[in-house]
Amino acid sequence: MSSEQSNSIASDTALMALYQQFSAMPTPAWWFADEHVAAMPLPAARADWHSFSNRCDIAGLLRRAGYPVTLADFVVPVDIPRPQTVCYRVSKEKALVNYLINQALAALPVGGSLHLAGHKNDGLHNYAKKAAALVGGAADIKKYGGAAYIATISKYAEPSGLLPDSDYSQIQEIAQSPSLYSKPGVFGWQKIDRGSALLVEQLPAFWAGFAQRPASLVDLGCGYGFITVMAAVQLPASNWLLTDNNATALLAARKNCEVSGINAQIELADCASGLNGPYDAVLCNPPFHKGFAVAGSLTDQFIGAAHRLLGRKGRALFVVNQFIPLERKAAALFASAQVLVEQDGFKVVCLSK
Repeated sequence: MSSEQSNSIASDTALMALYQQFSAMPTPAWWFADEHVAAMPLPAARADWHSFSNRCDIAGLLRRAGYPVTLADFVVPVDIPRPQTVCYRVSKEKALVNYLINQALAALPVGGSLHLAGHKNDGLHNYAKKAAALVGGAADIKKYGGAAYIATISKYAEPSGLLPDSDYSQIQEIAQSPSLYSKPGVFGWQKIDRGSALLVEQLPAFWAGFAQRPASLVDLGCGYGFITVMAAVQLPASNWLLTDNNATALLAARKNCEVSGINAQIELADCASGLNGPYDAVLCNPPFHKGFAVAGSLTDQFIGAAHRLLGRKGRALFVVNQFIPLERKAAALFASAQVLVEQDGFKVVCLSK
């Protein structure tokens, strides 16, 4: 991990404040663990705790620390004991936060408590007050070091309603011609990412660099599968590997491949860990955030994965923010890096082995 990544992630004072409360929380306890957990020291696992995550890298960290984990789209199995306590460092996406608050308030018994952690600009106070109003109480909000807040919501009654969660559990059509499906819990779920669209615009130039059009391709960090769907229109006989660390995203990616008739293997993996090539081409719009912070080494991990998955004469097409020095980062692994376009704060770069 780079010092930049370590420092940015360790600065999540809200999560650290929540961790400091773990030992005093009544059990059984549930922990909704979102991406903020990545690479931070974890509190010692305790009996009667159960964690939930939709990311395989987070689930791996939790398992290694001794926590039982359910890895899915924050689905709660029926055989898990109901909690006395639920804790959650709020996420970036409002629909996901509201969905998990609804799940927590429904699962807790009267007398149980929900503990939300975050900062003011995360919307913590608003989430806490609305949650408390549903169960007949008020939110007890306390400030901790580093401008962190923890809100404790005690359940005095069964919920009188639900917070709006954009039909979180449903895969929804977001575009037509071609049809595209997505769902809450996927990054940018209701939109077509401008960076990904810019990459798609450069595909004809990218194909032109191959002696024969690629027959096997990887969508690395695929999200809901937009790049695959658009590229497969140009390569209808191609075979695809779609991989992402987010189980929620892969639900939508699978739906898109089924609807578009794409021959695809879909794999849950952290930056393609455990997956092997060789493939003719890799297409990638890598993330550059972990939680609310920028994590600089993510790009390096995706460059390394692309190189490993490609065959001897393989090529990769990346889109990144203009400030990311992708060409310099790729120089140690790839023979050449060519910028195809710079536009709207993004650049599309072709990497050749």
